[in-house]
Amino acid sequence: MTRTRDTEPHRISCADLPAGAAPTEHEKAAHILAVGLGDPVSAYAVFRQRRTSQMLLLVGWHCAEADRPALAAAVMAFAAARKARLIRATPDWPEAIRALHLADTGRGYAQHWIGPAITSPHDTGQFTQTTGFTCGPVALAMALERTVSRSTEIALWREATTLIGLNGPGGCDPYGVALAAARRGLTVEVWFDSDTAILLDRGNSAEKQELMRFVQAEFRAEARRTLRVHPQALTGAELTRLIREGAQVILLIDQCHTHAEHAPHWVLVHAEDNGSVLLNDPWAEPDDAETLADVDCIPVDLGTLMRMAAYGDPAYHAAIVLRR
Repeated sequence: MTRTRDTEPHRISCADLPAGAAPTEHEKAAHILAVGLGDPVSAYAVFRQRRTSQMLLLVGWHCAEADRPALAAAVMAFAAARKARLIRATPDWPEAIRALHLADTGRGYAQHWIGPAITSPHDTGQFTQTTGFTCGPVALAMALERTVSRSTEIALWREATTLIGLNGPGGCDPYGVALAAARRGLTVEVWFDSDTAILLDRGNSAEKQELMRFVQAEFRAEARRTLRVHPQALTGAELTRLIREGAQVILLIDQCHTHAEHAPHWVLVHAEDNGSVLLNDPWAEPDDAETLADVDCIPVDLGTLMRMAAYGDPAYHAAIVLRR
């Protein structure tokens, strides 16, 4: 049996598991991690972990009843050594849920916090974007309501979109999303350190780029008339303060930190505790077979998040602060 890391107790190579017991790990995608007992392996647990997440999501389990306490202890030791804050499983794994003492959340999964729980004061929505360009509208929709529909997703996108994609529709700039939030009764602030049109590389013709400049200028002018706009980047300290005061923050990140390619992306941050935040990511990666359980209320280290929170060359930063 191959032990992969001495610093992570009980971790084994997925190659030591039976065929089909673990998903395939793709380059620059989520980690696939296995914990096992015995040589050869007689009991094991398999987890998927996003590269920026402090959560382990169970995706495989094989254990005789007599071995459950030992495997559960091995999983907890491994998670602690890996500095994970959360272990989660969907109802597909009832034996593991019992063995690991995971508590039902009412959100389609059970989980156990390692150390203090990060508790959100917001009953955020659960939804994964149905297009490649509606992350901003979905992030806003999850801040607005518990039940999110595709109708809401597309309605918000039509209202807030500014970008023309290379082959058709595109995404939303911070001012468009912020104005849509304000029209729905939220108190909104924008933190944005670019005075010029952004993401022009997403338009593949001069005509598209000119339209993007025009739409963004219209949104920017309206936002500066009607909203509080800060012409600088939101810092980690400011983000922490705002979240502790009860705000939710839609934050622009670069997906290169979580997936293989650079892409602008919006996520919703809604809770904080001791240097970690809780966020909802609208994007579930199909190549990793991700589901809502991978992207709903996931803990991320604040320092990691702030490294993610820049896009472009030269980099710019955007955050939309929402209060009820």
